[in-house]
Parts: sequence; structure tokens; C-alpha cells
Amino acid sequence: MIQYINILTRTGKSLLFKNYGSSDVDRDLLAGFLSAFSGFMKEISQSDIKSTATDEFKYYYTIIDEIIIVVCTDLADDDAVVNSKITTIRARFIEKYGALLASGDWTGNRAIFTSFEREIDDTILGSIKVSIIGDPGVGKTTLLRLICGVDINLEYQPTINVDIANIDGAEIGVNRSIVLWDFAGQENFRTLWKSLLDSTDIALLVLNSSFENVNRSKDIIHDILDKHYKDTLVIGIANKQDMPNRLTPKFCETILSKAERYPPIKVHGMIAINPVYREKIHAILREAINKIFK
Repeated sequence: MIQYINILTRTGKSLLFKNYGSSDVDRDLLAGFLSAFSGFMKEISQSDIKSTATDEFKYYYTIIDEIIIVVCTDLADDDAVVNSKITTIRARFIEKYGALLASGDWTGNRAIFTSFEREIDDTILGSIKVSIIGDPGVGKTTLLRLICGVDINLEYQPTINVDIANIDGAEIGVNRSIVLWDFAGQENFRTLWKSLLDSTDIALLVLNSSFENVNRSKDIIHDILDKHYKDTLVIGIANKQDMPNRLTPKFCETILSKAERYPPIKVHGMIAINPVYREKIHAILREAINKIFK
């Protein structure tokens, strides 16, 4: 995995630093080392990405005029993948700040680079994948539209295979892009779920709050989630709380607890056709994302 990325001047002044590893990094020591090391970097062109390895890590470095980008990775990381990420970061950094740095108007205020952290996260970590699963007709697509702020179609139209939507994480208060996968719930599409769930960070298990549906959803937990995605965070959405004879979110939670998943699935009440609930589903996602990527 990528341990950290540092964007700094040739004199060793760190402009932007992001640590993705579990160990603490002495940034002053690192900056001093890179400043001394920069003499060797004079030999590489503006388009080159070079690397060197120690006993523990591999260091990739590249130069943009007076700016150095350094990425530290595990020894086993693939060179092509890391180089691609560095190339993307380098191009975006030049596009955003190149003219300012070349003009000589930059006053030394490093705060202007803070907004670039989002682009680094998206490039290094990728988008957060949220999969929306459940039986047909429980409101998965309606929930997707609610999250995205799209007008809701009250006429039921079954999803074919999967619908995918992207949203800016800033809309829900997180510093990452989010991709939402809305799975078709019909039985003949269930065989695809295992592969479609790959790389899922959060699964929203949507219920229509009826006893039959909630009880049947235990099979989804047992046959798919627990069997293949036991470590994936699953959140229950008890939709259609405006319908007569609906079960409360707490009762839905009690039924799902019999699937013996650990930790137990927390269930939240929802009326996905009501735009008022958009703030609630955003808060649910924000809390879940902050829990995973703290």
C-alpha cells in the first residue's frame, strides 16, 4: 500500500503531506532528507519518475520545476500502478497550481494547497463504493435518487442488472468521491451480486419494513454477505415507514440479529420518497464513512 505522499519544494519545505500508513512519520526529518537528496534529482527530466528502495519501503520521486513529489510505498507495490497515480497527481497539481508557482506570486502560504488533498485521496484511495441491495420493490432505486437529490419517480420500474451513480462526497460532508451501485433485486440477477459486491466499502440492505421481507433478507445476509463479505460494513434501511403495518426499525433490527452477523446490523427508518429524509441518509453515510476511514 502507499504509505504517504509528500509534495515539497527543492529546499525541503513541505507544501502538502498525506499519510496513509499506520506508522507516524517525522515530517521535518523527511523534508531534510529529501532536501539533501534533491541533488540527485537534478539528473531526471520533468517527465521522469524514479524510484529507490530501502529495507522496508520504496520511494518514488518526480520533479515539477522547483517542486518535488515523493511517494513512499510498500516494497511489493506494483510500479506501473504507482507510476500511474503519481502521473495523475502531477498533472492535476500542475493544472491547479502551475501558473501560480511559475509566476513567482506565491507568497509561501501553504494553506492554499489544502484543497488538493481531496484530489490526492481520490487518486490514491479511489472512490468509496456504496452498494444498495435488497429484494425487488423495496425502494433501492428510490433511495439512490434520494441520496443524489434526483426527482423521485413514484411509478415502480425494476432495475435491470445494476445502476451506477457518482456523487461528490462534499455533498454529505466527506472528503472523498462516492460511487453508488444499485443492484437489481430479482432472483435471476442474484447470481451476479457476488461479483458486483467486490470492493464494496458499505452495503445498504434496503427493507420494505414488512415481516416477510425482513425475515427473507436474513438469507441475503447468510448466503451472500456473511459467506463472501463478512468484513463489509452493512447498514439496514427500513424503508416505507409511512406504510400501514410496517415494522419499526428496532423490530427489523431484532429480526436481522437472528442472522447472527457480528457486529449486528444497525437499522435506520426511512421514507425514501420523502425528500426530507435526504439529510438523514446523508448523515447515515457520513457516520459510516468516518467510521471506516477514520
